[in-house]
Amino acid sequence: MTKFYEDIIRQPQELVSCLQFQAGKGRSAIEKALSLMKTAKYIFIPAIGASWNAGLAIHHSLNEAGFQSMLFDASEFCHFTKIHPQSVILFLSRSGRSVEIVNSVEKCRRAGAKIISITNDPESTLAVASDVCLETHVRFDHAISVNTYSSIILTGQLLARSFDNTFLSSPNIDLLERAISKTGEQIIMWKSIIDAINWPRTIYYFLARGADNASAHESKLLWEEAAKYPAVAMTTGAFRHGPQEIIRNEMQIILWIHHNRTKAYDLELVSNLQEQGVNIITIGHYEPCGFNKIAVPNMPFGMEAVINVIPMQLAAERFASIEKENSDEFRFCSFVVEKEGGL
Repeated sequence: MTKFYEDIIRQPQELVSCLQFQAGKGRSAIEKALSLMKTAKYIFIPAIGASWNAGLAIHHSLNEAGFQSMLFDASEFCHFTKIHPQSVILFLSRSGRSVEIVNSVEKCRRAGAKIISITNDPESTLAVASDVCLETHVRFDHAISVNTYSSIILTGQLLARSFDNTFLSSPNIDLLERAISKTGEQIIMWKSIIDAINWPRTIYYFLARGADNASAHESKLLWEEAAKYPAVAMTTGAFRHGPQEIIRNEMQIILWIHHNRTKAYDLELVSNLQEQGVNIITIGHYEPCGFNKIAVPNMPFGMEAVINVIPMQLAAERFASIEKENSDEFRFCSFVVEKEGGL
């Protein structure tokens, strides 16, 4: 059993721990962060790596709540962005020590902006320099970001939903906790489905919409980090504007189907892809349609992105095993990248 797999299967209990912390000791920090964001002229979200992927879901939820935000790659934000003094900067970083994050913090301080951080290390450079630190409160992963990834999404989603001042009430938290806890049972079923699927050496595309874009982009990163194998991630809509010209019948597409607004569009795309002989796996909660489907539970408050990456975490671990790659070790990347330049 790999350390990566062990990190995956303990996710439900870690997410419950994160949820309970945010609803208890961490609640005052969320409330303080909200007060800063409500008075901000601009909201920037710098992050990098898996944390940037998590930012896709948080950015989506903030915008849906009516608080327009801008998501940035931290390495770009650090060098190429001018910061208005009435800005709030919401940093996402599991370690709080990545070089691009640390250097960006200094830039924000000079600009007079307020800093909010979501990080798993409350003693990190980022956390200490923040006006408000939202600690994710999970155990660090062995190498690949698993629990530190999903807990950033959960914390950010709670922050976004808390623009409704009643959201962190006990009934809502209890409902979320029950839904997350049930995911533990689902993991066993997902593992059996993943093990039964053929994972060939081919072209992999991960497509999604809305907050689920976080899961698509994180899956791409998992393919690269765990299996050391190239992959592509993009929005489902963007795929239809040119990239579909690469369709080959040997390629593999994994598509998250939005349960509400764009479900009909997505199912039509799936049907067209099947006609072209493409191997396709869908992830979502909807009626079976005659193709490989991984069913995920309906999460309360639109928080599917917290858990619907788990099947592809399992798939990445499985694919790495097939490729005879060690998913517990990085060949070039450091656990924390502390210098710019080079590999």
